Amino acid sequence: MKKLKFINSLLLRPHSLAFALAVVAALILGWLSQLATDELVKSNERVEHTYKVLGKLAHLHSALEQVETARRGYSITRQDVFAPAYVDAQREAAADLNELKAITADNHTQQERLALLTPVVNDLLALARKDFNTRTADAQQSAQTLAKARASMEEARSLIQELSVEEKTLLEERTADSQAKLRSLRLWLGGISLVFMILLAFSFIKGQREIMQRREAEKSLLESEEQNKATVHNLSLMGEMTGLLQACADTDESLDVICQYAERLLRVDSGGLYLFRESRNQVELTVHWGAESKSEVIFSPDQCWALRRGELHMLDGEDHALACRHLHDWGNISSLCVPIVAQGNVLGVLHLERQNGKPITLAEASLANNLATQIAVSMASAKLRDTLRNLSVRDPLTGLFNRRYMEESLQREIATAQRKDRPLALVILDLDYFKQFNDTFGHEAGDFLLREVGSLLSRKSRVGDIACRFGGEEFVMIYPEAEPRVAIQLAQQTREAIHALHLQHFGRSLGQISASFGLAFFPIHGNTPDQLLRAADKALYEAKANGRNRVETAKNPSS
Repeated sequence: MKKLKFINSLLLRPHSLAFALAVVAALILGWLSQLATDELVKSNERVEHTYKVLGKLAHLHSALEQVETARRGYSITRQDVFAPAYVDAQREAAADLNELKAITADNHTQQERLALLTPVVNDLLALARKDFNTRTADAQQSAQTLAKARASMEEARSLIQELSVEEKTLLEERTADSQAKLRSLRLWLGGISLVFMILLAFSFIKGQREIMQRREAEKSLLESEEQNKATVHNLSLMGEMTGLLQACADTDESLDVICQYAERLLRVDSGGLYLFRESRNQVELTVHWGAESKSEVIFSPDQCWALRRGELHMLDGEDHALACRHLHDWGNISSLCVPIVAQGNVLGVLHLERQNGKPITLAEASLANNLATQIAVSMASAKLRDTLRNLSVRDPLTGLFNRRYMEESLQREIATAQRKDRPLALVILDLDYFKQFNDTFGHEAGDFLLREVGSLLSRKSRVGDIACRFGGEEFVMIYPEAEPRVAIQLAQQTREAIHALHLQHFGRSLGQISASFGLAFFPIHGNTPDQLLRAADKALYEAKANGRNRVETAKNPSS
């Protein structure tokens, strides 16, 4: 009996040993797994913290840009429409700065940079606040404020860039450290699993399960890291695009920038930007990138679900029941239409296509929506700049250049003529008996006559000539590089064209129209704008005195 028990104990010892080893293995595996989990959590927290700092820096930069944009808009127009954007942006900038100080409290270097950034941000906000509190525009003060704001903005960009570079460096160091620790833990777990996998099935299964869970966590972390990298990359491209759009001189340049950056941001087969025509009854393809689109080049707004609903509309490539009618061939494609809306005004639609049957993801749709918002802001700003530019140099009644632009242009053309030793002609023309005309036909007819004469001067101008309304019924023509003989011929042709006008206003004939012309030439009659204008004006009075409806040339100063 004792011998049997001894034999049984020997038989049981391997099982006990295996069980004990399995328990030890389980403990070791559990301990190592806990280390791996803790390291993943800490690594994820560090990475998320870094991306949070980067996101806040990007948001702070965007808020400062919006503050400066609102300040410049208000400084130019003195319209309160910019105030809400300024209030929101300055509040966000202050909040972002405070949060950055809080979340980087453990980083002495970043705290020092934030200490340098704080007064710069405060100066920018103070300049904007002061500008918004000033109700009347002062050109000198506005120029000084613009210079200060530009310098402060450049300093803020530099400091924000330094903060971002530091955070990216920390991100790379933390990621490398985390990956090294994970590799070490993987080796330990693999070795222990191989040693004890033959002892007990549950130890092997448990080890495999732990490994699979760890791999899933690592995969999830890597995917999250890739998504965050893509987000940072897209934010960087959006920032670059915003900076370029602000520097564009006109709408065509803005559209070129939008096309190039949209192709880099949106990885689709085909894309295009459709904008409303002036008639507002059709949208037309303005810029396009990628393969040939399945959409019509021109279509009416009611053919697009996005324009009808005022929100993005996606076609997944399978359900074509709600396909936009401007798609003439929707087989095996996925499409996305995003309306371009600025200040409640629909400007057009952003249309994207993927033609291999692969759907457009929600992340891509979100990015497209953000891009559409940026395009809307850019187009609205470009339109505002064009409007302000025209208001500053154009006469509102005739559409010709105004007196201010004429004086600047004359100064510039005289300098060019002096530098290149070329001739220059100046013509002042005045409508004859205009006061009597107004007394007879009324001021509305007088305005109509001025518009018609302005249109005639525009048509008669050569490329490079400058037609301006000098004031009242007086007009000025600047003929660069025109010899006296050519300038006299042009003036005579213009006089004859005005005299040949047969105008009717509300069915009433306005009678015979005529104008008197005074000519002066550079450098014969003067070397400065004032000298040429006085010489041409004297010639004009001589034409009036000699019977009107004629062209007179200024007398030679030496005669």
